[in-house]
Amino acid sequence: MPKRLKVLMSAYACEPNKGSEPEVGWQWALQMARFHDVTVLTRANNRENIEKELALLKGTVPLPRFVYHDEGPLLLWVKKRFRAVRFYYVKWQASAWNVVRRLQAENSYDLLHHVTFAGFRYRTAIWNHGVPTVWGPVGGIESIPWPLLPWKYPASLFPEILRNLNNVIQAAPFHVLPKRAQTTAITIVSTREMERTFLQLGFKTILMPTIGLQTSRLATRPRQAHPGPLKILFVGNVITLKGIDLAIEALHRSKTNATFTIVGSGNFMAPAKKLAARLGLQERVHFTGRLPRQETLNVYPDYDLFLFPTLHDTGGYAVIEAMFHGLPVICLDCGGPRIAVRDGAGMRIPLGPRAQIIARLAEAIRGYDQNRSLLLEHGRAAREVIASDYDWDKKGIQLNALYEQAIAKNV
Repeated sequence: MPKRLKVLMSAYACEPNKGSEPEVGWQWALQMARFHDVTVLTRANNRENIEKELALLKGTVPLPRFVYHDEGPLLLWVKKRFRAVRFYYVKWQASAWNVVRRLQAENSYDLLHHVTFAGFRYRTAIWNHGVPTVWGPVGGIESIPWPLLPWKYPASLFPEILRNLNNVIQAAPFHVLPKRAQTTAITIVSTREMERTFLQLGFKTILMPTIGLQTSRLATRPRQAHPGPLKILFVGNVITLKGIDLAIEALHRSKTNATFTIVGSGNFMAPAKKLAARLGLQERVHFTGRLPRQETLNVYPDYDLFLFPTLHDTGGYAVIEAMFHGLPVICLDCGGPRIAVRDGAGMRIPLGPRAQIIARLAEAIRGYDQNRSLLLEHGRAAREVIASDYDWDKKGIQLNALYEQAIAKNV
């Protein structure tokens, strides 16, 4: 039996039953506790929910130990008052470095691992402690192509332009990314775009999507073709980068009688409603607002197809949830969805001119509308992809193998 390592995991976002990034931190912590003695450094803000879940799991599975750290009241107030999450995160990582140094002196860890936030552009607390490190899975280099930027929506346009420019600078050979990769024993990436960026800098990485599902705990209903109009679903934040406008315009151009339900909320809600009304789709495009997580999971089987034309998304939890429930996915050929939506499990639309993307999205909708047996066939394949490659227990085995590689590289 391989030796149980002493592992310190940095997981700023780590909270059970929250979905998104907090779920990523929580699940990686649980998975690696199966194989090693894991200590997790996370925010004090996460403590209440973590401790409740630990009490429920006690005695059933090996559990990690948690160390909680937060900045002082002033910075917490600034974060909350001005929604300065990135600013606070940078300050948290800086002070967490000293916490890691203290914990390393007390416990002599064999391995340090950073899991959340998963953005590549930020420093982490695990580097430069004289211990092998694993970084990731990381992403975030995915940018909106310039012609597809939300030029009509200035509130979203300027942040996306700044993000694009920041990505170019951060990925430059003269910047800090090569130094960070050189310091890391193993870098895990979430997307092909992130993999390519590191390769251009001369570093090989491991491609592994950061997200997963506890498939054994998710109930599903047998899939069957619904009579009547094709029922299309989107779940996520209703913001410009998710391509909601592309989806609505594609629905109009498809010349079908399909309906489109949007589950979520965000600052693009009003423009999306105006667009649907302008195209005469107000009776076929439905906005439910944000739903509780369990309600959302119960929604998927009521639909035929998942439409998710996001322009940059490192993960895409809704995509893998939809696929697990047997829905094929139409997405753009980029980011995290590109990895999940394999051939035969949906349709990936190549990036290109806006009009071309809309035309191809419309063609995909029309194709599924006219071939309901293909809809079921691709839905079965989609579910198989998630069961084989996105199940948390299987991902834990994969990461454990990478831990062993990281240690071996430093022997």
